[in-house]
Amino acid sequence: MPRIECDGFGTAFMQQLDKAIESDGALIKGAGDYEVYWYFDTESEGRPLLFVHSVNAAPSAIELKPLFQHFRASRPVFAPDLPGFGRSTRRVGTMTASEFAKNIASIIDEITPSAPPDVIALSLGCEFVARAVVECGAAVRSLTLISPTGFSRRQPPTPQAQRRLKRLFDFVGFGRGAFKLLRLERSIRYFYGMNFSGFVPNELVTYALKTTRQPGAYEMPLQFLSMGLFTAKATESLYSKLDVPVLVLFDKDPNVSFELFEEFETNPAWQFKRIAPSLGMPQWEHPEETVGAIEAFFGAL
Repeated sequence: MPRIECDGFGTAFMQQLDKAIESDGALIKGAGDYEVYWYFDTESEGRPLLFVHSVNAAPSAIELKPLFQHFRASRPVFAPDLPGFGRSTRRVGTMTASEFAKNIASIIDEITPSAPPDVIALSLGCEFVARAVVECGAAVRSLTLISPTGFSRRQPPTPQAQRRLKRLFDFVGFGRGAFKLLRLERSIRYFYGMNFSGFVPNELVTYALKTTRQPGAYEMPLQFLSMGLFTAKATESLYSKLDVPVLVLFDKDPNVSFELFEEFETNPAWQFKRIAPSLGMPQWEHPEETVGAIEAFFGAL
């Protein structure tokens, strides 16, 4: 296990934003000149388990909280807030997919003195984790991808289109104005509602309202909305190059599609499990079925 020092509350930033998960936590050095906050519980022994959240207008480690809470009883668990989000440094400048991958690889390096971790990632976080393995050589035992991006026949906008979007969001505060609308409670409930077939947990909405009101909270979401964090032809450049066992949990998702799963369905290293009905957040809507699928996957490794 890595040497970990629990956080105090010595900085104003740490006092401003509540914890997303009630557990120990600490600020660690990221791959750039900023700090990354991670939640952890190392009371249990065994192979470490790392959780990587998605990227959207209001992401944080809370997205994978149900799984963190379940597995902390039997394994060491770690859940970082990615740079620009949650309790991590918010003002990180322009981040690329490769820089997110480097940060995830750095986090994995902090964990791996004992054994390569299993990793569970959500949505766009899946692309970042795959890139950390393929591009940065991060050592992991397995990957569990929940509603992953990068498997749609429809590709991200061209770099030229992305630059146009970025200029639009940078134009005389237009982006900040748009973000102020996105962080309204009715907006947050609407967008979360797209990812739930049933009731949206109030806990998610409440925390999203808090995290989107932190200084600099608009910066990374606007980069996300410019579409520059997605990888073109991710199946070819990322997923096909993985050499570890992979479990994919999915059903339907209003934001992504999965036509290119067919390219991996005959690969013995890949498993696909539908958790239905769900719209991208099965760990919240069907926690028992989600946990059961993951535990069965781990048990066969």
